[in-house]
Amino acid sequence: MSVLQVNNITDTGGSTLLGRKNAIINGNFDVWQRGSGAFVSSGYTSDRWYILRGGSTTLSTTRQTFALGQTDVPYNPKYYLEASPTTGGLASSFLYISQAIEGVSSFAGETVTLSFYAKADASKNIAVEFVQSFGSGGSPSTVVTGISVTTVALTAAWVKYTVTADIPSITGKTLGTDGNDSLAFAIWLEAGSDYNARTNSLGNQSGTFEFAQVQLEAGSVATPFERRSYGEELALCQRYYQKYTGDMYYNAHRGLDNTYDGHVYIATFVYQTPMRATPSINVTRYGWLANQSVWTASSSAFAIGDATSNSFGMRGVWSWTGSESTANTTTAIRLENLALDAEL
Repeated sequence: MSVLQVNNITDTGGSTLLGRKNAIINGNFDVWQRGSGAFVSSGYTSDRWYILRGGSTTLSTTRQTFALGQTDVPYNPKYYLEASPTTGGLASSFLYISQAIEGVSSFAGETVTLSFYAKADASKNIAVEFVQSFGSGGSPSTVVTGISVTTVALTAAWVKYTVTADIPSITGKTLGTDGNDSLAFAIWLEAGSDYNARTNSLGNQSGTFEFAQVQLEAGSVATPFERRSYGEELALCQRYYQKYTGDMYYNAHRGLDNTYDGHVYIATFVYQTPMRATPSINVTRYGWLANQSVWTASSSAFAIGDATSNSFGMRGVWSWTGSESTANTTTAIRLENLALDAEL
């Protein structure tokens, strides 16, 4: 009997199908749960990508679409990220794009390679820096900045760039107790003199900068960009952020009513993907449906509680005019525009 031994399977994009090499989530900028921009303040833009600005620098960040059939960036990506800072011209002015990788132990004591496609509106330098954060809570070690700072010279054409970095060991370090330690990298687009040590004296500048296919992997060699399906990438993003748009109805059951002059209804919302930690919960509006019609409350109380990394509970208390016999049959709690945030 012959035996076929398979050591590895590689697709045409270079990705190993039996394991994942790219530590960056949404490196292809496929997922934009928060919208397509323009984003004009510090915060998350494309999923898992955070932009921070300061010192009077302003910005506009948007999702841009590649022309169908373009060949400047391989494997037919659909979107790229465009960031346009306008410098504040101060020593304290800065703007960078970053992504935090869960767990400061990631690549600790190892060599890594960051690769990405980028271009600018003219020849301009940017700087890449790695950062080890030991989290919050308790007495964590101090954040380590300025790791393997590298200057990258962009042009007005799409080019693939690589940056190799030696990530320090974390031996002897102390983690915080909140479970939010991370290894991050920052791509600095402008930086006043206050940040010279972290940016190789990048300096103040304005302009338009565009990025695609960002990959971080172990070793000193940049391999072809690893492609993942949209469904897989979305699930990875939803570990940190989930957004539900529009009206959602959840079957509720009657609970004990010992406090209010009304009736308690309880429901559970289960997340599409288990999250990194118990998320913050934001909902635009809430309501209820009973007996196939929307009620108007004469008095109401609504609460979200018992949140975990997998679900949260909802409790609504409503009173109404009319007989109880017609008021406690088909009941659901309604939520509108729900956002769950468990980012690092």
